[in-house]
Amino acid sequence: MDAISAQIERELIERDELLNSVDSNTRAYLLSCEDRDPFYIDRIIKNRDDILFDQQLRGNN
Repeated sequence: MDAISAQIERELIERDELLNSVDSNTRAYLLSCEDRDPFYIDRIIKNRDDILFDQQLRGNN
């Protein structure tokens, strides 16, 4: 597997992990945002620790 394929695979895995770690309403919202902006979830992944921490504070884990 070349470097580009490996990077794409890692990004897809991270995307799936993020989508599986949130509640169904958040997942639907993220996917709808991705429809309008294909890089939306990629940007979220870069900040996912902050998002997951915020969800834990709100009790939505």
